Parts: sequence; C-alpha cells; structure tokens
Amino acid sequence: MTPFLTQVAQYLYRTFGDELNRIALVFPSRRASVFFNAYLNELVKSPIIGSETITIDELVARMSGIQISDQISLILHLHQVYVSETGHDESLDDFFFWGEILLNDFNDIDKYQLDARDLFQNIKDIKEVETRFDYLSAEQKKAIEAFWGNIGKAGGSENKDKFMAMWNKLPAIYQRFRGELLTENTGYTGLVYRKLIEGLTAEKVEKLDSDQFVFVGFNALNKCENKLLNFFQSAEKALFFWDYDEQFLNDPIMEAGLFIRRNRIEFPAPKHFELDAGKQKEQKITLVSVPGQVAQAQVINYKELFENEIKADRFDDTALVLSDESLLVPVISAAGSQFKQINITMGYALQDTPVYSFISLLIDLQKNIRKLDGHIAFYHRPVLALLKHQLISSAETKALVVEILSKNKIHVRQSDLIQNELLCLIFTPQPDWKSCAEYVMAVIRQLGLQFASYEDAPVNLEGEYLYQAYLAIQRLSDTLEKLSTGKLSLTLFFRLLIQHLQRVSIPFEGEPLTGLQVMGFLETRILDFKKVVLFSVNEGKMPKSTSVHSFIPYHLRKAFGLPAYEEHDAMYAYYFYRLLHRAEEVVLVYNSASDGLNSGEMSRYLFQLKYDSEVSPDEFYFDFNFKSSENAPISVSATKEHQRKLLDNYSSRKLSPSALNTYLDCKLKFYFKHIAFIKESEEVSEDVDPRLFGNLFHYAMELLYADFIATKVQKDHIKALLLNKYKLEQVVKAAFAKEYYKDKDLNEIKISGKNILVKDHLETYLTQLLKNDLAFAPFTVVALEGQYEAPFNIALPEGEKQILLGGTIDRIDETDGGARIIDYKTGRNLKLKFKGVEQFYQRDKSGRPKEIFQTLIYSEIFQRSTGKNNLLPTIYKIDDFFDDKFQPEVIYGAERLSYQQIADSFQQSLNELLSEMFSADNVYEQTEDDRKCRTCPYNVICRRG
Repeated sequence: MTPFLTQVAQYLYRTFGDELNRIALVFPSRRASVFFNAYLNELVKSPIIGSETITIDELVARMSGIQISDQISLILHLHQVYVSETGHDESLDDFFFWGEILLNDFNDIDKYQLDARDLFQNIKDIKEVETRFDYLSAEQKKAIEAFWGNIGKAGGSENKDKFMAMWNKLPAIYQRFRGELLTENTGYTGLVYRKLIEGLTAEKVEKLDSDQFVFVGFNALNKCENKLLNFFQSAEKALFFWDYDEQFLNDPIMEAGLFIRRNRIEFPAPKHFELDAGKQKEQKITLVSVPGQVAQAQVINYKELFENEIKADRFDDTALVLSDESLLVPVISAAGSQFKQINITMGYALQDTPVYSFISLLIDLQKNIRKLDGHIAFYHRPVLALLKHQLISSAETKALVVEILSKNKIHVRQSDLIQNELLCLIFTPQPDWKSCAEYVMAVIRQLGLQFASYEDAPVNLEGEYLYQAYLAIQRLSDTLEKLSTGKLSLTLFFRLLIQHLQRVSIPFEGEPLTGLQVMGFLETRILDFKKVVLFSVNEGKMPKSTSVHSFIPYHLRKAFGLPAYEEHDAMYAYYFYRLLHRAEEVVLVYNSASDGLNSGEMSRYLFQLKYDSEVSPDEFYFDFNFKSSENAPISVSATKEHQRKLLDNYSSRKLSPSALNTYLDCKLKFYFKHIAFIKESEEVSEDVDPRLFGNLFHYAMELLYADFIATKVQKDHIKALLLNKYKLEQVVKAAFAKEYYKDKDLNEIKISGKNILVKDHLETYLTQLLKNDLAFAPFTVVALEGQYEAPFNIALPEGEKQILLGGTIDRIDETDGGARIIDYKTGRNLKLKFKGVEQFYQRDKSGRPKEIFQTLIYSEIFQRSTGKNNLLPTIYKIDDFFDDKFQPEVIYGAERLSYQQIADSFQQSLNELLSEMFSADNVYEQTEDDRKCRTCPYNVICRRG
C-alpha cells in the first residue's frame, strides 16, 4: 500500500527538491497535514525548510482579512436586524431557533454566490420564470415552476400567509445583515468566502508569497471554493491532487464519484503525476453484526475476525474509526488492554462528563425557585440531585438529604441548605443572566480548589473538565455582554449555555504519529491505513442522517444549485469508499439490535459491498444467546442466628399484625424486612398516594373524636360536629402538618395545588363517616389510635419462649352490643366475610381476607391486655361510606362475628403460625403469586421487578 499522501509527497519532493519552502500546501483538515509531513520526513535525506501547510478555511480567512464571528454573536446581531426590518417585537427567545436556520441559509447563499433577490422573489405569475431567470437551465426553471405552482394551488391558509410574509422580508434582512457585519469587518463563513471571491483577481493571487499553492485531496467544492481554485489556476500558481478509485469514478450512477468526476476535468492533476489508487487485489473485507451499541467495541479483542494481528507499530498501521463518537470510551477501554500507546484525534465531549450534569442541575435549581412564606425556597428534585452529586457529596450533604426526605420537604428553604461556603454559593438565587453566568463560574472556581492538581499528583480529570467548562462559559458571557441589548432572558441564557457546552470538546494530549489511531469518520479524509475498523456502520449513522432545517424549500434549493440531501449523501459515500480502497483489511461493524432510535439496519454501503462490489465480503454474526427462562426461586434457610435475632427483637418490642400479614403474603419479604433489616428507600412525596391518604384520614379521624375519649357520644354530639366546618378543616390541616409535612408547625403550612382536592376529599369522607356513626350512637369512645400489646408464649423444640404482639388499634368504642374493635381501611376490593379460620393462612390464594385477620389479632391482643370479652371486630371501609346502608360488621358464615365465637380456634392457629415464624428450621421462600410482587419494594432484589 502506498498512501495517497506519500504519493503526493514523492511527486513534490521530486519536483521541488530542497526548495519546498517555495510552495504552500492546502489540506481539507489539520490531521492530513500532520500525516503529510511525516511521509515527507521519510523521503528527505538532509535538513530542509519545509512547506507551509494550511487548511482552506485558514487560507480564505487570511486572504480576506475578515474575522469569522461565532454563531451566538451572529444570531444576536441577526435578531436586531430582523426586529428593525420587520417591525415585529419578537423576543430573542422565540427568534433564536429559527434564527439559526436563517443564518445557515444565508451561509449557503453566499457560499454558492446566489442573488438573494432572485432566490427570495415572490413569483406571482409562472410566466415570469422564463423572463426573470434566463440564466438558469430548463431543468432549474422547471423546479422553480413546480414550487411556485404548488404554492399557488395551496389557497389561503394561516401558515402560507406567515411563510409569504417572512419570505418577502428576507431580501432586505439579508442585505442589511451582511452590510452591518462588513462594516465591523466580521462575518459568517459564507460571507467571508464570498467577499474574498468578489474582490479577488488573478493579479492578487500572483502577488501571494508562495510560488505554488498545492490543493490536496478535496472532494465537494462549493461555488466560492471552485472560483478560488480557478483564480489560482488562472494565475498558474496551483497544483491539484485528487484521490479516487476507478470503480466509482467510471460509474456515472455511483454517488461517491459525483464531485470527483467534475473536479478532475476542471482542475486536472499534474501531467507527470500518476495516481496509484492502490486497490488491493486480495483485500479482505468483513461485515460484523453485533447486537448492541457498546458491545461493538469488543470486536477489537476477537482475534478470529482478523486475518492479520492488529498492529500499531506505525501511525498508519491501524485506525479505529467511529461514525458514532459516543463509542469513544468503550473503544478505548477495549483497546487499552492490548495497546500501550493510543492516539485519540477526537476530543471528549464535555456533555459526557460529571461537570456538565452538575451545571445542568444548577440550571434546574435556578429555574425552580419560589417564595415560601416570605422565604426563598428551592424545589426538592434539583436540590437532592445536587446534594447527591459526586462533585460535592460529603457527610454534610448526606445529612441534608436525610433531613429533606425525613421531613418530606417539597420546597427546601435556603436557610436550611447553607451549611458551608460552597453550599451557600450554590443555593443563592440569581436575578438575571449576567449574575447567573458569574454564579456558575464562581461555583466552578470553588470546586476547582478541591480538584487542584499539584506537582507529582496523578492526572485529575475533574479539574480539566472544570477548567474547560469555565473557559466556555467565560467566552459565552463575553460574547453576550458585547451584543446583548439587555433583553436576554434567563430562559434563553440557560438554553444558550447548554447549547454552548454541548459543543465543547476536551482535547486529548498525545503524540499524533504514535500508536493506534482512534478517530472520528470525517477526520479520515485523505488518510490511508493498512487496517481499518469502522464502527456503527448503520443506516442513519453512515451516511449520517441530518434533517435539513431551511427556509428555502427543496425545489428552490435544487433550482438554484444549493446542496440538498443528495449532495450530503454523495460526500459521505466518497469518504467511505476512499477510506477503504487502499486498506489491506477492513472490518465494518454495525449494531444489529433494534432498540430505541436504532433500527438495527446495516448501512446502504454495506449492501453495496455485498451485491455490487468486486470484493466479496465475509460476514460474521455475533449472537448472544440469552435464553429466556424464569428466574430460579430464591429462598433463605433459617438459622439459629436468625431465630436469635427474632426472639431478641420481639421479646422487648411489639411484633405487629401487619408483620404477620407480610409473613403470610411472602416469607422472603418478611426476611428482608424483619431479619435482614433492609430498609425501603425514602423519597419525597409530592403527590398523596393511597398509603399517605390513609395516614391523613386516620390522624384526622383521631383528632375529630379526641375530645370524646371516655365519654358517651350522643347523636347530638355528632350533629354538632357535622355543623362545625371549621373543626373539619382544622383536623384535616393538622393531618397534613403531621403526615405530609412531617410534624411541621400548623401555622406554617399552606395547602395548595392538587392537595386542595385531597383536602376536600378528606373533609367529604370525614363528614360521611360522622353521618354513618349517627346510626351507632350513643357509644363510648374507649381509645383512638390506642397502643396495645400482650405477651404470647411460643412452643419451640428448645423450649417455650415469650414474645410481644401488639400494635395501634384505630378506634375502640363501647356500644350496647359490645366493644367494637374498629380498623379504618382505605384500600379497595376488601371483603368483610369469611367462612373459617383456615382462610387466613391460604398464602398463595388470591383474596385472602388479611384485613379481617388483622382485626382479629387486634381483638386477641385487646382481650389479653384488658380481660374484656364480647368483642366485635369491625372494619370501616372507606369505599362503603356512601352506601345506602353502611354495614362495617365482619360477617362469619351468615351472621355478625363476635370474637368469642372463634377465639379458641383462632388462638390455636395463631400460636402455630408464631411457632413456625420463630423456628430455626424455617425456610423463607418467595410467594408463588407474583401479582403481589408488582408493588413490593424488594422486587428488584429477588428479580421479580
């Protein structure tokens, strides 16, 4: 293989010898010039002064003397021109997006030297096309007629009217925008190109310092570039070198040769230069299908794929080429095990670093500030995310997280957050974009002190990320300061900041001519390698699908010679085939998995290689055969240690009825919660879920009857409560203060938003409960949320042990029929009937009456602790409150249950259950009914999530 740049170097060295300093070489990219000089150094036998190397953009900027301005500055300037020309007071926020589109259109207009007045002409009569555009071809005129003919047929519509109003203003906006930029000696790329070409002559070219300008390896030329090359050719100060393969050159329908076919004729290479296209007769091409994006990187380590071992002795031995640059880290990780020296020619995107996510959270924080009772408060989501972020996580921030979660702080006061200098800086509201820019930079400076690198310290990536982010924000701030009219909103600044940071790339420092080359696809222009591994060769990635946002419709773009998607695809096709045609071995990897936005379809280029190529590629399919099988059941065998834990724990504290229900529902869940003590993760509750609604109802009901404990409640008492709306509102508000705001002072809370509806619902249910209680009055309130416990003796093989069983009984009242043990239930589909005690222990059967089971346990505990008999288990189902006849009684068989009816059999079954629970021979197994797992907090651990 003789690389194209080696061939060019050989010709130039033969031609100019020791006088290479008389010529200047113009390349499409800086990378190409580095490789060229390396090849030239291999030819030169003694020290000489080399040629100047430059990119075409640098050449144009130097010759024009006009400074290319940055994108944001241009759009801000364009907005001012737009407002002035149209008289529309459109905000910069609304203008910015389509201002970018307009700027791109102006750039194309100038690069292709179009008459903007002709392009933006409103053609009212199709016949006008023939007379006005006599300089266009018949095909171009036909395209114009097609567009304006369709517009005419469209009739009147709001969108059409908006388009035409804007269209008619574009010539004036374009002319004024260009004029104002030129007065400041700045411009966008297209304007700089056009201004240079319009004032350029062959005489000016002749006066340039270098004797010859050598244009190497170009492909798609816009009209300005074409004219620039013409000027150099006319002045006899140009040499042109084109790289191509005869296969796509001679095939007129092959898109890869679209531009080269024209360039070779218009700008022929030197007569004595014979291009060696280097088509390898025994070239090996392998198409590799990998079901996964990141998994593609592992192809490097699969030696069976490669005919020859991957080498990196020379800089042009092997290139790992990424058409999707998000694969950079996986590819480096995969290659790092084999290669000590890797040269990365692409930067690492700042948006993939922790610093970018941290700045994004700062923006979210500033967007979500509010005044809470006269105090500044921040929304909990960005607050928690910031406090947990790796850049600032500490013992202090962890303590703050615990406090926010435990007190359910939806909005966190600033005064609660400023625990140290850094947190004080972070949690400070900013009034405008200028102060916000300073704020972000100040936070970065403060963080930078923590990650400062000292002499002999290891490389600190976080410090480099912070430094690059700081520079980017400083540049943006300086630009906005110069051009902003003072109307820049915080919203737009945040958008510009994020957009700007997404374009920042952190450069890797390395030796460009050493080791394995890892590069982006477009960086491979005019470079050749013996072995090429190209990743993500999928349709949409290769060629890269870019939606063309333009005010200039497709028909008009084609009519006036502006590039459209066909030209974009032809450019990618050329780069793809040119990269391949000198390589001895090519491995083309594509992601065959169809997930998300990826279709799993190989690129059209791979189909072309398979069905329309002289080289028949091999195909290799990676297939990860993950068999779809059910997860093996998990079980934990009890031990003496487990038994000891349970006995020690529940001999001094109460084992609750809900814990017994948990055991019956799923023994493994009981193990996680009551033996392994795995806590459920805490979250801030913004919405009132069913569990929280139940807690609110319970506490409000307790407060409602609190004044009647040990008092006989008459019907008149209940009627008085029904009339006391203030009392209802206060108990509900107090319930929110305790359960939702976690014991917050009652005077500090303000129920708002969706919680107003919850409050209204609670008041409605409380009112209806009082109405239902009228039917049971008079009754004496014995206890509300009463705490009861009783000892239970457990028969175990090693002897009798004693534990405590207890819990909170929602309400106990004494009626003429007996003492009602009342449990409030807010759940749905609850049953108040059962046929026998055995139903409570049917573990994996749906519809187990666990609510009744819980109420019976409360009855047993109450009986043991008080000695009272004649107990009536009762369940207040909230769903039944509005029935014509409210019936909360538990039904056994066909009659109302009195606990004494089943006390003996229930006690016996309960003792058997407790003996099983505390046995050292127990096995904690998963439930067979996986419907219970859907809302279980431990479902991820046991793989049923």
